[in-house]
Amino acid sequence: MKPETITAVIAVAAVVSPVLTAWINNYYKNLTDQRINDDKLRLEKQRQEEAQHQKFIEQNVRIRTIYEKYAEYTLELITSRGTSSIQEQGKYFGLAMIYVDGSVSYQIDKEMSELQAMLISEDAKIGSISRDRFQVANDKFSIIAPKLRELINNLPKE
Repeated sequence: MKPETITAVIAVAAVVSPVLTAWINNYYKNLTDQRINDDKLRLEKQRQEEAQHQKFIEQNVRIRTIYEKYAEYTLELITSRGTSSIQEQGKYFGLAMIYVDGSVSYQIDKEMSELQAMLISEDAKIGSISRDRFQVANDKFSIIAPKLRELINNLPKE
């Protein structure tokens, strides 16, 4: 080989090598950056899904608690024959009515409203045969309780 040829090859290699090295480094840096961005997006999406799932669980726990507190305060009001706090029972009655659906839950909303009317009534006796309103309320609650249990059991688990 002639010295001029060797010199020309070395000169071309000296020019091409840094360009090729820079291009390869840039290519792999872009791949790495893309992977990092993909990981960040995946983590953000996972965080959002976890937050949404947590909100879903908290909402179902809230509804379950409302149904349970409604049942607790209603039964307490019936057994105390109206001497316990009607305010707490009324609060949970209102909240429970937000979540019950008459068509899905066998008209539980209608039965709950009828029971509520009995509980807040000033009359000691109800109906044509003058039954004790708390006894009638207890009978009505005995019909409502299994439906509430069914509503609670039908709440989505996760």
